[in-house]
Amino acid sequence: MLCVQNHPPVDYSLCNQTVTVYHKDGETYTQAVYTNAFLDFKKTQNIDKTGSREANSFLLVIPCSMQAVFVGDKVLLGVGAEVSTREAWAALMPATTPGLVVVGYVDTKYWRGRMVHVEAGG
Repeated sequence: MLCVQNHPPVDYSLCNQTVTVYHKDGETYTQAVYTNAFLDFKKTQNIDKTGSREANSFLLVIPCSMQAVFVGDKVLLGVGAEVSTREAWAALMPATTPGLVVVGYVDTKYWRGRMVHVEAGG
């Protein structure tokens, strides 16, 4: 017998972190704080003939019904400061801001025709 669920077949219990998503649209800078996110950092290391090479990546999951993050957005673990100028946006860099990442891809996930969460990474 087929079992039909009324809720998405995904467990969001790990989505208990707070993140700030910074978005730039033209000359408008906005930020949104999400308290139901999951942000995981990963570092990989490859060793070949030329030596060692490290790569950093991340996965962000935000349960939502509307698009919450876009390619090029900046994401900070925790609640971040307000960014409202071009200078403040330019100063917000992963090299100088611990816990900050820049979104390289966004993948929206649907269940029964409606968006249930967005995955982003880089």
